[in-house]
Amino acid sequence: MAFAHEIRHPHRINSANNPIWMDGLRVILGMFLFLKGVLFLEHTTDVFYIFSSSQELLSEGKAHFLTSAVHIVGGLMIMVGMLTRLALLCQIPILLGALLIVNPQQESGLSLQNTELILSLAVTVLVVFFMVKGPGRYSVDNKILRQRNAKDVPQV
Repeated sequence: MAFAHEIRHPHRINSANNPIWMDGLRVILGMFLFLKGVLFLEHTTDVFYIFSSSQELLSEGKAHFLTSAVHIVGGLMIMVGMLTRLALLCQIPILLGALLIVNPQQESGLSLQNTELILSLAVTVLVVFFMVKGPGRYSVDNKILRQRNAKDVPQV
């Protein structure tokens, strides 16, 4: 009888059950992406040079503004945990571009000396990790946007 009840009403596991250290790691990831976006804006000539040397389509100069905006807005959203999976999803094309196009063209190439490549790989792994695990207990997604159980809703 309990098995039949479990099939009809499965126990929902959400990201509110994640340990607190995951929330801290999510906030740090969001702050890092935010700061990376601000640094892209500060060093637009360097970013423009990297983009223009790797892709002809991106040589018009608008790609670094798009990258900066996605990192800044997405980093803030990840930091507070608002629409976290959407913000993480928007980061993936930029990180894949960094892994496959920009970082291998640097002077140190594909070696352990290329710290930007290792950093991009670590951030990509964290983005995929939080896409799977969810935003966590202390997030806007969990506090406001999650579905409430029948016993959580106040009776009228």
